[in-house]
Amino acid sequence: MSGDVLGVDFSGASAAGDALWVTEATQTEAGVRIDDCYRATDRWGRDRESAHAGLVERIAADDVWTVGLDFPFTLPQSLLDARCGGTWRGFLEWVGSDGGPADPGAFSAVCRDTAETSVGKRDLRRETDARRGALCPYTNRVRSMTYHGARDVLGRLADRGDTAVVPMQDDAEAETVVCEVYPAATFGWLGCYREGYKNTDGARARREYNLSAVEDCSVAVGDHRGTYLDSHDALDSLAAAVSAARADGGSGPTPAGTREEGCIYV
Repeated sequence: MSGDVLGVDFSGASAAGDALWVTEATQTEAGVRIDDCYRATDRWGRDRESAHAGLVERIAADDVWTVGLDFPFTLPQSLLDARCGGTWRGFLEWVGSDGGPADPGAFSAVCRDTAETSVGKRDLRRETDARRGALCPYTNRVRSMTYHGARDVLGRLADRGDTAVVPMQDDAEAETVVCEVYPAATFGWLGCYREGYKNTDGARARREYNLSAVEDCSVAVGDHRGTYLDSHDALDSLAAAVSAARADGGSGPTPAGTREEGCIYV
């Protein structure tokens, strides 16, 4: 394997391997070169436990410098304050403990009840979500990714001395930096389709447009062009890699909210 950048289109489904795609890339003087693109099923297994364990092992490899993961890393500050001692580490401990929520549904229910009690609104977004047009981290469409991403992936990386999950952890001494990305926001930054490139009429033509926009940013996709056109999940992993490469170059934004709320990098 090769590549110092990983872009990951994540899945928290029971058969996560089928929808979890990884793009591996190398930063060169000419831009970004795509070295590989694959489904987790084909490398680590179809079930969620195998796919997530394989992903963590790949992130921890010596040749990986920067990783972009497509799921919310944490919660709005008001929920962190009410449930997690105000911190991201408290959030990881909550979802990963025996006394924490047992599954994504329970996680979402507790978050909604807590939000309604604390601020009078059930579905809250972080400042970075509002800035990037992302969803509430515990809404039905996202809750499985947030829950399993935090418990199965970030929870296993947070205590590694060679890895920093930014902006919550200091990356000055880290060999590998892990950042939150959101492909729709990346495509929006590029001025192309945020929506309509997945399972809709005309989706392939829109994927073609988005892919061309990525290539125009000095990204060489090589033999993987057909894969990105055939699969929107694969294309999202490419967008994740593009944002991860920019974050590695010091182009990442500062948090729009608190540091503990995290930041979507584009």
